[in-house]
Amino acid sequence: MLDIASDANRALLIGIGGGGDVISTLYVRGFLERFGVECICGGVVWERFRRDRKPGPRSVREIEGVEIVKETLGFVRGGERIGRIEPIVSQVASFLKERVLAVSINEGVASLKRDIEEFVDEREVDLVIAVDAGGDSLALGGEENLVSPLADSMMLSALRDLNSILAIVGFGSDGELERETIEFYLSELHGSIYGVSMVEVDRDFMQFLNNVESEASRIPALARTGFRGSYRLWGEHEIEVSILNSLVFYLNLRDVYERSRMAKALNHTRSVEEASEILNEMGIKTEYDLEVEMAKREGLI
Repeated sequence: MLDIASDANRALLIGIGGGGDVISTLYVRGFLERFGVECICGGVVWERFRRDRKPGPRSVREIEGVEIVKETLGFVRGGERIGRIEPIVSQVASFLKERVLAVSINEGVASLKRDIEEFVDEREVDLVIAVDAGGDSLALGGEENLVSPLADSMMLSALRDLNSILAIVGFGSDGELERETIEFYLSELHGSIYGVSMVEVDRDFMQFLNNVESEASRIPALARTGFRGSYRLWGEHEIEVSILNSLVFYLNLRDVYERSRMAKALNHTRSVEEASEILNEMGIKTEYDLEVEMAKREGLI
């Protein structure tokens, strides 16, 4: 990984799981900047249902004030709104005081893949890193606690031909896959691991983390500052945290894609709904399904 970072000039870092995954791009950014790499941070715009009561991800055109770049891509500078909320990509832009790339998966993998590849070419990006807070992007589809396979799988599919890297930040920090499961998968992928780094935090970043809604991206920072023990995610699911949660694993994304039956099934999808239905047909429930169910229970749809 040191050789890869040393050879790069400009990197695109995309939080692939929606929610606060975009925050975890800042950990990877901190590592790359030691080597003089210019970084463009970005993330899938999918606010969790507790923040945004509309089921599913948002398109970039639904962001008030966005600078449209492509059908599925747009720059935010901070202060943009989706209805009554400020999306986390905009909060990250405010913190960085620079543009952050909002990524839409609404239009399906085919359009997203085209747009990202064009963006990378036009902006002379020579390193693309998909950033996953927690490690559920390594899931194979049958895991008991898997809750959100859709966004990760769509992004793995969209980035498959870009010689990309997958960065797993704080494995187990999202409370989905068990840490032992992720360790097993990482062992299976031992030949695909480029290297490991440790997150770094300062006072300003910790203050930002304490004021934004993302548990999975906050835990690596807590682990780095010495927290060890039980941690209750959103006051509900309990996980064990240690210094291991401060590690970032860098893997060959194509290798992860090739072992993912979910990602490979979504290559030609034209919408997030189609992608979710395909996973449903494979016996896999998605985060989109869960949000639709919650919205129906609350009489929102």
